[in-house]
Amino acid sequence: MIIDKATLPSMAELEDFKSVFELFCIDILGEARLFPLLSPLRVKEAHGAWQNDLHRVGGNEPNLGRGLDHFKQCGHLAFWVRRMSPVIDAADLTYDREPQTPPLTKDEVALRNLLFGYHNEFIAFEFGYQFCLFYEINKPGGSERAERLSLSGDYYRTVCQFLKYKNVSPHALFLIFKNLFYA
Repeated sequence: MIIDKATLPSMAELEDFKSVFELFCIDILGEARLFPLLSPLRVKEAHGAWQNDLHRVGGNEPNLGRGLDHFKQCGHLAFWVRRMSPVIDAADLTYDREPQTPPLTKDEVALRNLLFGYHNEFIAFEFGYQFCLFYEINKPGGSERAERLSLSGDYYRTVCQFLKYKNVSPHALFLIFKNLFYA
């Protein structure tokens, strides 16, 4: 999935949100040779809750001349995707594979192991993170930190565990995203 400057704003519309989210899930799970099964109702609920939050929060912050920044939008986005858990299952694309299909790589196995325990948490965090990364790399002057940033497997496991078992607010996710890009 390719993110550009129009992607996040376009997701205010439900149909755009659904198509972007579905493509994102297919790409992410595809990296582990899995295919997502999404609940259309949960995707719709995640979108509606996210949009309601953005309107509510935006109305409470009248000093924002240009609206909510990408960190705040993505904090709320990741919160509601995780909360609604729209990925309800994943099909194994290696099942009944052809004999010439190569075995899973070490990276594919590692990602599968993470996804089997935390698929919605991983998707939620990564969805918000990829938008933040795009905006930070493409802001005027760019961000050298964003260009060099590479999150470790341990970081992903920690954040997924945190999202699954702790009460993490949209505001906390905003701070996590913002902190990743500022020294």
